[in-house]
Amino acid sequence: MINKDKNWVLPLAFVIALGAGPALGQQIESSRGSAGEEASRMAPGGAELDRDATPIAPPKLNDDEASRSAPAGDPDEILRNMGTVTRSKDGSESRQPASDEMRRALSGAFVDPAFQGEESDRQVIGPDDRVRVTNTTQFPFRAIGLLQSESQSGNFGTCSATLIGPRTILTAAHCLYNHDDGGWNKDFLFAPGLNSMQDAPFGVYSWENAHILEGYITNYQGHYGSVVPWDLGIVILDQPIGDHLGWLGFGHDPQLGNFVANIVGYPGDKEGGTMWRANCDIVPENVAEVIFIYDCDTYPGSSGSAVYRFDAQSEERTIFGVNVAETQEFNIAVRLNAPYFQWVAGLRQ
Repeated sequence: MINKDKNWVLPLAFVIALGAGPALGQQIESSRGSAGEEASRMAPGGAELDRDATPIAPPKLNDDEASRSAPAGDPDEILRNMGTVTRSKDGSESRQPASDEMRRALSGAFVDPAFQGEESDRQVIGPDDRVRVTNTTQFPFRAIGLLQSESQSGNFGTCSATLIGPRTILTAAHCLYNHDDGGWNKDFLFAPGLNSMQDAPFGVYSWENAHILEGYITNYQGHYGSVVPWDLGIVILDQPIGDHLGWLGFGHDPQLGNFVANIVGYPGDKEGGTMWRANCDIVPENVAEVIFIYDCDTYPGSSGSAVYRFDAQSEERTIFGVNVAETQEFNIAVRLNAPYFQWVAGLRQ
């Protein structure tokens, strides 16, 4: 069991505000798309990945940052932090306040059997439990892909992302916005079901809009611990590829815990463009209102991976968090609590 008794855990006022949503859970279900289990190759997107892109490292929280946390602020400030900042492909930026659904939310276990692959042998947190996914054209893996971005200084980086609708992918904000390199990254490409840098079975797709939370920008104090509570990102693609490939569901569970977390992504210590999965237990004492922690093995490039639960009875896969950061002892996901569920649902297309 992981001990989460850390000083950097979020300010009490912020936790209370984000944890005051409805008692009942909420969920948007997954879709397998029209491809079927033996997915035919769809007309590929016309974009191309940069093969020299460097995996984006998940931000680390050290002991010095542990003593500093994001300011809680008054209710008006908390509400402002939950507004949406949007970057469009034409370079324009816009802001929208928190929706009525988010305002109301603020006031108010199984291993996936589709996992197959070869065992690996390096150390991450204890023995490396990651397994390569070789059947990337099957569901749910074809709904998961590599997200490439270009920073303002021209550096290319990679993260992981997951389809949650026909044109919508879920990832981490730090995959879209770099406080220390000009702010918004200026371009994004998504390769669903990527099997290697030479094998993109469904092509590579461009984007129309990217969204992050206002709090991720305005609360930055020179260290990642000041913005980790808002490290969620949404990208709207230029084509509805989810209609063909399917997408994963996502939800808010107020009693989250006692389940097996499944994490699938593109860790940078493996061969470029290869998909790997890991799973580990999530226990209630390691689940807070805004984050939860686990010892699933991740690596730079795994940032933005969905953390999802597989229900063997319904065969439903439901995302409950996004892998965003690491410490020396455990890895961290931002949790889809009640207001964050509303934020993602409101942007989904």
